[in-house]
Amino acid sequence: MSLIQLQPHPFTSIPTHPSLSTDPSRPDLHHYINTALHEALELLDSIPSTFTADPKPRPSPPSQAKVKLLRGWRKPSEPHASNQGRAKDKSEFWVSRQSEHVDEASKGTASWREFEAGLRSEHAEHEMEYTPSVSAVERLLEWAPAEIGEVEVDGIMFRGLSMEVNLITHTFHPSALIAPRSFISLTISAAYDSQPQEEHSSSRQGFLTVQIPLHPAASSTPQALHQKISASVPKRAIFANYASIERVELLPAASPTGQPSIEKSRIKWTMATTSDAGGSIPQWVQRSWALGGVPRAVVADVGLFIGWTMRRRQAA
Repeated sequence: MSLIQLQPHPFTSIPTHPSLSTDPSRPDLHHYINTALHEALELLDSIPSTFTADPKPRPSPPSQAKVKLLRGWRKPSEPHASNQGRAKDKSEFWVSRQSEHVDEASKGTASWREFEAGLRSEHAEHEMEYTPSVSAVERLLEWAPAEIGEVEVDGIMFRGLSMEVNLITHTFHPSALIAPRSFISLTISAAYDSQPQEEHSSSRQGFLTVQIPLHPAASSTPQALHQKISASVPKRAIFANYASIERVELLPAASPTGQPSIEKSRIKWTMATTSDAGGSIPQWVQRSWALGGVPRAVVADVGLFIGWTMRRRQAA
């Protein structure tokens, strides 16, 4: 069963934690993280050949970088069970975006250090600061980084790993017409330095963020945790789901062999997501650019992040 899929997983499917029941069937922590990172790398590698790109890149002000938008359908690696236990084997609609930014702390862009500080550290909390609809983030579980250590996946050594579970709530306006949406997301973050594959290529550094959806069914969620979730979600909230992968990579400036480069490094930011807002919003509306669905939202996120970073820079 895929970890990175739209169908949410029960709390019984994640690694051991002091707040969870001890069950020998729970996956090993390192195996779980290895699987998630492998799936993320595999999906990222498949996007250029399996997703369809829009004819023109999209603007996302105040970012100077245009955004390449791609869309595609994919199936999880195996059929999986729904919350009610019925087998499902359904293709998922995924949206991906790619943008390249000059590595510089200046108007319309951000430096590598700013990307790391904003997207790698406190990912969910920072998302709440720059995304208008995110109204609350509640940390439910967190694994000690020392317990995770380093892992090697597909020949890449990942370090600085973290794993946590957050309850994230989005509130929309007019609130009387649109119910809040709450998502339970298991988030894995990891940095890496990849070695060059060819003699004249350069090494790259970057980080990955993987978000895996969980569901709060009382039958598979510890009572104390279930009570905390119930107390934290707003009235009328609908539980919704999304899975996502995000890679931010520093691309060295191109230069002739042995010559100092006069160009600046660039930062490549790739993100892909699948989601279901639940409730009565039809899937075709959620997939629509014209109606403000997921494609428009993921493009807007680039400008929201760059604008937030510029404000933080000015306030420092």
